[in-house]
Amino acid sequence: MSLSFEEWVDPNPPIQIHNHNGFLVVRDDLLGYGSKARFVDFLVRTIPQQEIVFGSCPATGYAQISLPVVAGRYGKSVHLFMAKRSLDKLHPYQSQGAQLGSIYHWIPDGMLNVTKARAREYAEQDPQNRFVLPIGLEHPTVLDSIVKVCYNQIPFVPDAIWSVGSSGCLNRGLQQAYPSAEVHVVSVGHTMGEKEIGRAIYHRSPYKFDRPVKPIDAPPFPSAPTYDAKVWRPLIDWYATHPKPEKVLVWNVAA
Repeated sequence: MSLSFEEWVDPNPPIQIHNHNGFLVVRDDLLGYGSKARFVDFLVRTIPQQEIVFGSCPATGYAQISLPVVAGRYGKSVHLFMAKRSLDKLHPYQSQGAQLGSIYHWIPDGMLNVTKARAREYAEQDPQNRFVLPIGLEHPTVLDSIVKVCYNQIPFVPDAIWSVGSSGCLNRGLQQAYPSAEVHVVSVGHTMGEKEIGRAIYHRSPYKFDRPVKPIDAPPFPSAPTYDAKVWRPLIDWYATHPKPEKVLVWNVAA
């Protein structure tokens, strides 16, 4: 039986929102496998292909944890194309991804454009059985899922929203969910373009992409040190010089 988007309900445990220093924080670190597991669920569940192929995940990326959790629910597999590294030097997220069932294809000289190309080539060999996820997992159903999860699980309309961004998919989904809110995105990778930023106020993290935040800049809750944690210092600095609205929502994807 096919499932329509109108029928779809996020199967994960409900979002928890905790107040930290006056900020309302989505604590999806408590989920254990990241917010992407919420937003990609409908897509993975409903596509006919059995292999989920992704070539845009960095070593520090949480998709390699979220995707096998979701794929496993529906009897599907995950194939990740990533830059080759020795097995004794895997990032902890890579080790966890492998334990959860991700199948790694290690690519020599695996720059992003190369891993994306190899993933695409692999999927093209058997398109009826292999589906390539776009960078940032940015698919129309993923953006729609972000909006639906917000409407169903966030019990208030935020005045302002903060998240980190690379592709900007989560942040732009939040922009769609709350068109009247002031939105901030903290770039943690490349310099984001206008399309990736959307209508958000843009901040640039001073940390390099693969560098974790120092303890002095870390948030007062568990947060991915090379990714979500980088939202905290720009947020604190911003409200040191700008009026703070009553309901500021901070989205913490994972830890």
